[in-house]
Amino acid sequence: MGKCVKPSDPNSIPKFMDPLPKPSVAVPVQHDDYPDGSYYELEMKEGLHRYHQNFPETKIWGYDGLIPGPTIEARKDKTTYVKYLNNLPDEHFLPLDRTLHSSIDTADVRTVVHLHGAKVDWESDGHPEAWYTKNYEMTGPTFRRQVHAYTNHQPGATLWYHDHAMSLTRLNVYSGLAGFYLLRDALEDRLRLPSGKYEIPMMIQDRSFNDDGSLFYPDTPPFPVTVNPSITPGVLGDTIAVNGKLWPYLNVEPRKYRFRVLNASNRRGYSLSLSNGGTIHQIGTDGGLLEAPAELTSFDLLPAERTDIIIDFSTMQGQTITLLNNDPEFPLNEHTSVVMQFSVCLPLDGEDDSQIPETLYPEMALHTEHAHIVRNLPLTATTDEYGRPMLMLNDHMYHDPASERPSLDSIEIWNFINTTPIQHPIHLHLIQFKILERRPFDVDVFTETGEIVFTGPAEPPREYERGWKDVVRADIGMVTSIAMHWKDFTGNYIWHCHFLEHEDHDMMRPITIIENTHPVQLPHADEAPAEVPAPAEPPTDTVTPEDPQVTDETAEETVNEVIEGTDDTTATTDTEGNGDSDAGTVAEGTDDSNAGTPAEGADDSDAGTAVEGADDSGAGTTVEGADDSGAATTAEGTDDSDTGTTVEGADDSGAGTPAEGAVDSDAGTTVEGADDSGAGTPAEGAVDSDAGTTVEGTNDTDAGTTAEGTDDSGAGTTVEGTDDSDAGTTAEGTDDSGAGTTVEGTDVSDAGTAVGSTDWKSTMAIQGYEAIETQNATDRAETGMAPAEGTAPDGTDDTGAGTTVEGTDVSDAGTAVGSTDWKSTMAIQGYEAIETQNSPGRAGTGMAPTYKQKPCNCPKCRYARKKKKGK
Repeated sequence: MGKCVKPSDPNSIPKFMDPLPKPSVAVPVQHDDYPDGSYYELEMKEGLHRYHQNFPETKIWGYDGLIPGPTIEARKDKTTYVKYLNNLPDEHFLPLDRTLHSSIDTADVRTVVHLHGAKVDWESDGHPEAWYTKNYEMTGPTFRRQVHAYTNHQPGATLWYHDHAMSLTRLNVYSGLAGFYLLRDALEDRLRLPSGKYEIPMMIQDRSFNDDGSLFYPDTPPFPVTVNPSITPGVLGDTIAVNGKLWPYLNVEPRKYRFRVLNASNRRGYSLSLSNGGTIHQIGTDGGLLEAPAELTSFDLLPAERTDIIIDFSTMQGQTITLLNNDPEFPLNEHTSVVMQFSVCLPLDGEDDSQIPETLYPEMALHTEHAHIVRNLPLTATTDEYGRPMLMLNDHMYHDPASERPSLDSIEIWNFINTTPIQHPIHLHLIQFKILERRPFDVDVFTETGEIVFTGPAEPPREYERGWKDVVRADIGMVTSIAMHWKDFTGNYIWHCHFLEHEDHDMMRPITIIENTHPVQLPHADEAPAEVPAPAEPPTDTVTPEDPQVTDETAEETVNEVIEGTDDTTATTDTEGNGDSDAGTVAEGTDDSNAGTPAEGADDSDAGTAVEGADDSGAGTTVEGADDSGAATTAEGTDDSDTGTTVEGADDSGAGTPAEGAVDSDAGTTVEGADDSGAGTPAEGAVDSDAGTTVEGTNDTDAGTTAEGTDDSGAGTTVEGTDDSDAGTTAEGTDDSGAGTTVEGTDVSDAGTAVGSTDWKSTMAIQGYEAIETQNATDRAETGMAPAEGTAPDGTDDTGAGTTVEGTDVSDAGTAVGSTDWKSTMAIQGYEAIETQNSPGRAGTGMAPTYKQKPCNCPKCRYARKKKKGK
């Protein structure tokens, strides 16, 4: 070890001492069962790696014992076969939390490799439960094959492979299990981009070290918990490594270089720029080449994002340029704001005949007008049984049944509704998508009611994220919309947050891609649906959750315009007596693609009312012979398309007061037996599906007050005998297991400190982890694995980082929090405290997945809708 260099103290580590290495290239091996040059074997094994010339060697786990692993170079449409051999030790050398999925009762060292960004059959995708141990002695429940087959039927792109074992991804990747997979194609060959020694992959990772040079990874979060070792909400290193070297340098010629940049950090994001303000020519994103280059001065990368850039050094001869990090999420210092250095000091080796083409990849547009399904997917947070923060997708844990079930060869739009004060890099396996827009919304209103109220105009994708993507930043307080085409494969895939500590606990969900179940085009509005037989027994006491309301007119036009008899892609048909545990349980012979309450003998675990033989693709209750194209309940033989007075068997498309048994779906007073889905006061036995008070025996499908004996598991105020298991205000005898009210007297400051409350559920500040993530104290033990203390006692000087109590002097990183109880002052990341996400209005108001059917968009149907609105 060099003089005065202490690996645990970045102030002692000199920068720009090591040249930037280019990762080695994997070499295929001969195998009789596979074509020549197509089969690879990579060995996962323990090795020693020197991160800095003044460091001792550090124990790591790597593919072939290397950091990064060998680069696999593949060709489009030529299948590559890879066998990843697990020859790792039986015990993990980083702190293992045995309270997480699969770590409770399975082997400590498990691996499975995910080729990130690949369009591949699910059995080769690296499903987290397809793990295996050494020599395949034990395998996970979805393990299918030892050799992964990558068909490479996709454009050339910068992909990467990394470990994806259930509940171990954060530790295995931090240990070193990651490498590049560069997919090339004929177009790239023709474009004359910089290549050979002028094309360099760059894997950026932050790391922390103990005094002896071993990797430091905290074994507890920066707040008291009863579990040790325990997962932490995130880990930030205090040094920056590129291709396994700390703050390296690269001597370059005065010419163009191509850099394939990957953020492979567990938690840290980067905003990269050149110190001289030079132009960065972006030519590609996660999924491959752009349509045309974009000229940038900076670009952002969250974990797992890639960008493909060209830097032209031809006008910078003699300069030394630093690659800077200006990411604003965490406080930066002279160590984390610097990545590496370029020195334009080499002579030009021959003529530079590479180019930056004006056109790269001709646009192949994704036609969102063909999307049948729009899914509203909240990003939420709660605590687990040990009092630790647990972030979730769609308010579900990983092991809950799959709620995202796209149909093969379908286009969908997904809206990520971020209710947490933390940005999240959301990754979908199998597909590449396009970012459509981001739009700010009222988080408090959504948290309380499930209604999406936009507070500003839509924002287009940032300049550096306009290509094909497989990771998207779900911004704080935004609805982030993406569109994708599910094609080529069915089966079991995954979507998750790529902050690895979030992914492992519990921000990961299954995707089940099913066979095509819907028509390409919806029926025309004037095509009469087949007559539907009446149910044997009308369903009773059913709650039909509605989609979150969207306030802009365009979005409203796209939802729930479905004619009876239409097939929808999100669910299957459930016959009498069957259980439908996913979405839209249907009665006998019914196809219910979105929501619906089953008739006789059916089990509906999600939502909606569908009668026997009926197709309820949108929402609401449809009875015998009814055409319900929008919402609401239609009486026998009645067509109530909009509003107005409807007598038995009548068609009323205007307005007025409905007669007995009629539906008034807009406004007014509803008489006995009527369904008033707009407003007003319902009479005895009526259904008020929008708001208000529901009387005895009533089904209130949206919000409000539920009467005696009612089960209201979602929202509103519940009266005597009610079970309200989510949130809201509960009356006598009620069980309210959620929360959502901030305790009186709470002071929420900018730094994420909340005082005057002992209930974190009321004042959850999910974002100031400040200290969370900077648990790199100066007193790391020489022996290697003693973690930094997350909480310092009164008056202590903690010069590394962590969460400190009153009287603490924090000299470098983190924000001192005036409480040792994270439940009342959870600083998960430096933003203001917010109310808990366990708020009223979960059930039936948007916290469950929402499926919105797109209307027919042909001129005939658009004209019919305009004419209908004009009445």
